[in-house]
Amino acid sequence: MGGTDFIRKSLFMIGGLLIWGVHFGLVYAFNALACARHFAGESYLGFGIVPLVIVGTTVVALAGVLVVLLLALWRRGPARASWDRRPVDDFMRYTTMTIAALSFVAITWNGLPVFIVPPCG
Repeated sequence: MGGTDFIRKSLFMIGGLLIWGVHFGLVYAFNALACARHFAGESYLGFGIVPLVIVGTTVVALAGVLVVLLLALWRRGPARASWDRRPVDDFMRYTTMTIAALSFVAITWNGLPVFIVPPCG
């Protein structure tokens, strides 16, 4: 396995975790910025700006994780099956699907408080 091939496969395998990490950082940074700069009470089209942005980033992150999950499920990612498939490719595919599924749950869990807790509560 070449160096760039290993990096590409590893990044694909932890793609769900990377998307979750970016989502986590964006949600909490935006909420903190909205509270610090006092624009958490603003609204756009009748919805609060903070819940709107958090729901939007959550939907985008969930779509990204779903793409990673489906690519791994359909064997279209870097560890796709070929005529000389090895056991490590199946391991990487199942690991990718597991990480993506758990990241999907984590992103959903991070996005739920917007419906329960006020932004600067």
